[in-house]
Amino acid sequence: MKKIILLIAFAVMLVFVSVAHAAPVTDTIQAPTGYFVPTDAQKYDDPYYRWYGEDWGWTHNAISGAITSATLNISAFDVDYSSGERDEIFALDSGTWSSLGYLTGVDDNWSYATFTLGTNFFDDIGAGLQVSMVIDTTAAGWAVTLAKSVLSVDGGVLPDPNPNPVPEPCTMILFGTGIAGTAGFLRKRSKKS
Repeated sequence: MKKIILLIAFAVMLVFVSVAHAAPVTDTIQAPTGYFVPTDAQKYDDPYYRWYGEDWGWTHNAISGAITSATLNISAFDVDYSSGERDEIFALDSGTWSSLGYLTGVDDNWSYATFTLGTNFFDDIGAGLQVSMVIDTTAAGWAVTLAKSVLSVDGGVLPDPNPNPVPEPCTMILFGTGIAGTAGFLRKRSKKS
């Protein structure tokens, strides 16, 4: 019985230690927000497959606390950057729209374009980072579909770039289930001895 109590105490201590340290944070904006496509099957459908003049923007949830690094990752489909497509991404920096660069990607594939955000954006992240996109800046007839915008703070994990991935399981529930199973196994084993 003492072993079970010690095992449970150790597990609880690990949980508190991991929670006490600043954990990576990921804020994902996706369908049904704005024109983010809900499913892969709709990637060429109106209003998700967007052209020149169909620019739009979105706002991430506020992320509080100390920030040491941040990236904005935008999952886009059918970005022909190597062929000349230019879809420019902007973020609001203390009231001024600042260009982060262009979506990069591959024709007919989902992929992330990653933009590293400097410390000047950290206060905007704390308030809710505002992002906008200018589609086909050259007016050359390009179109693009977005699946999600992922704000990753301090190394937050990126979800699958596709529009309808399987949601991540709740780590704490899995951890608790494992501890309960281990405790039950040890209890059953000690009764047999």
